[in-house]
Amino acid sequence: MSSDWKHFPRFAALTTYPSGTTTAQAQADVDQLVREYHINAFQFYDWMWRHENPIQRNANGTLASTWTAWNGDVISPMTVQNYISAVHNDGAAAMPYSMSYAALQNYQSVSGVDPNWALKYASTGQPWAFEMKPNQPNTNLYMFNPANTSWQNYITAKYVDEANTMGFDGVHLDQLGNWGAMTDTSNNPVDLPSGLASLVAASRTALGTGKALGFNAVDGYGGDNVASGKQTDYLYSELWDNHETYSAMKTYLDTQKQESAGIPSVIAAYPNTKDDAGPTYEAENASLSSGLTVNSDHAGYTGTGFVANYGNTGDTVTFTITAPETRRYSLVFRYANGAAGDATRSVAVDGTTLGNVTMPTDSNWNNWHYDADIVTPTLTAGTHTVTISVGSGNTGFVNLDNLVLGTLDTNSVELEDAAIAASGATNIGMAQGDSMLSAPYFPDHDKQMTNALRAWEKNYYDFITAYENLLYGPDVHSVDSGSQLLSIAGIATSGDASANTVWTDLKKTSSDDVVQLVNLLGNDNTWREAGKATPPAQTNLAVKYYIGPDETPTAVHVASPDSNNDASTNLSYTIGTDGNGRYISFTVPKLNAWDMIYIDRGFNTPSGNQYEAENAVLTNVTTNTNHAGYTGNGFVDNFYQTNSGVSFTVNAATSGNYHLTLRYGNGGSTATRIVAVDGQQVATPTFPAQGTWDSWTTLSVPVTLTPGLHTVVIWCTGGVGAINLDNITVGP
Repeated sequence: MSSDWKHFPRFAALTTYPSGTTTAQAQADVDQLVREYHINAFQFYDWMWRHENPIQRNANGTLASTWTAWNGDVISPMTVQNYISAVHNDGAAAMPYSMSYAALQNYQSVSGVDPNWALKYASTGQPWAFEMKPNQPNTNLYMFNPANTSWQNYITAKYVDEANTMGFDGVHLDQLGNWGAMTDTSNNPVDLPSGLASLVAASRTALGTGKALGFNAVDGYGGDNVASGKQTDYLYSELWDNHETYSAMKTYLDTQKQESAGIPSVIAAYPNTKDDAGPTYEAENASLSSGLTVNSDHAGYTGTGFVANYGNTGDTVTFTITAPETRRYSLVFRYANGAAGDATRSVAVDGTTLGNVTMPTDSNWNNWHYDADIVTPTLTAGTHTVTISVGSGNTGFVNLDNLVLGTLDTNSVELEDAAIAASGATNIGMAQGDSMLSAPYFPDHDKQMTNALRAWEKNYYDFITAYENLLYGPDVHSVDSGSQLLSIAGIATSGDASANTVWTDLKKTSSDDVVQLVNLLGNDNTWREAGKATPPAQTNLAVKYYIGPDETPTAVHVASPDSNNDASTNLSYTIGTDGNGRYISFTVPKLNAWDMIYIDRGFNTPSGNQYEAENAVLTNVTTNTNHAGYTGNGFVDNFYQTNSGVSFTVNAATSGNYHLTLRYGNGGSTATRIVAVDGQQVATPTFPAQGTWDSWTTLSVPVTLTPGLHTVVIWCTGGVGAINLDNITVGP
């Protein structure tokens, strides 16, 4: 396990900081996450007073004893510091959530922020404002130009203050993502991705190298700029609609790693966040107090109707539920509130009051919401009653549709976690109180883990910690994962995480080939939604993996969070050659959700870094010797068919710019080919005709390579001319 958390960051979230929290309580919260999930960095979510002014001080400059945050939470800075101390006691990092460009309502009068630094919508000229809570203007955020040096000087001083005053280990910056074109207050266009990268650089300068820095590229927005700027210690991305498929996620992470030269990635990927998932109990079927009625005059309800006009003191709705297992449960009430103000309700389980839930208004009775939730203490498996009532201190009228026992879908979470790790990132998944994040607002606990999922998560974190160098090491990089390189007998596979396949994601390190097998059989190619099927377990998977002429395997291992307590198992293997090239074959005993195979190997770099095409991995081509002047034992012939290609494994001694020199013959017409390096298309060179097949010439493709092994694929999509390919050389 690395001694520096920034090499392999494993984040969890802290969310509540009330007065009276003892040092022992804070330590217990932190210890539990560190002990069970190997957490080494904590994001302190919404710990601050105001977004533009995190720390509230008394007139004499001392810390306020408490401050009230934007959401009404009363926060004790002493409790925050108790948690920081607890984190440090466990050797972990304390990173404060901090907004990069936002200020709360009344920012000028409270904090002295100049409105001339603000951003406006280019389309309307109106200030860019974000409503944190509907119909509560005091919670509105206003956005400021991150490239404005006055804003940068103001806010980076606040970052330095929060780190020094509270004892944080750096700053974690957030933003809102892409909301369209913006201007400054003088109507000049603002390049927000560039501006955000500029603010990150200014933050690095202000904090110095002794403090850590992270930035949330929301759905990738600004991610390229920040990654290429190389100013953060980790790349953090909250993924949304642009990255809902496994393939889109992997491609994004590969790009981030390439552009940043290997800065570690952390993903915030909230499972099932768009689903109201779990056992459902209809309000119209519950036990209703006298005077409550059932109606169906507002569309969108579930079941056969809803409880209407529910808001008189003494109104109660009692559900009889069945807890399928002994654990905590999230009680999630689906409601509509078209009244003028928020409503509150008291919730009791088996006659014991848990507390209140709030049902915010949106002034529309046709809109249904499921954001009124509360978590139970541990309930035994079996029957319980849940009563939601209008007590003497409760207010507002709502229509009540149902109660859901909010539950994370075990299958989808396991596959999501596997995909993130297999793609080379960690995820911020766990939170205070042994809960899992399922929404972008971290205190929202609308779903709980099943006992099976909780057990799997512990194995998962054990696994990604034990194998961190193979998953996330600085020398780990993706290579071509095309179907020409790996197959499993009798099983549909894909290198792009296609639906209903076993996803085969290939990587290389300085000493190993790594094959990730993620079982998507029976499921689609997206990762977030609930309702995934349990992937059918596969046994005795006969794997054939083409390695080319120069790799020298010495051992094959398989490991999985699904079996054998994460321990590796050695697999027997054979080396063979067929018409497609040289391969290694082995049998994987079982695949449930995710297996990782790693092949220890050496590599014999050929003389002059020249790689013969006839010895490479061949797809829908042949070899020949009927035109003199070739090197080696022949050349690749009949290289013109649709989906034909030649795949090489090459070695780069150092990081830098190289040229791939392709030696070819072309006695026909002008031809083109795709050149891909590590699965990414880098060029589509033209191969001019030479007038004869007995003449050989070269062309060169510039590439940038990191040290180590890489795949180079020359590919024909069809109808683009024929060539003979003799060899490729990797040189300066």
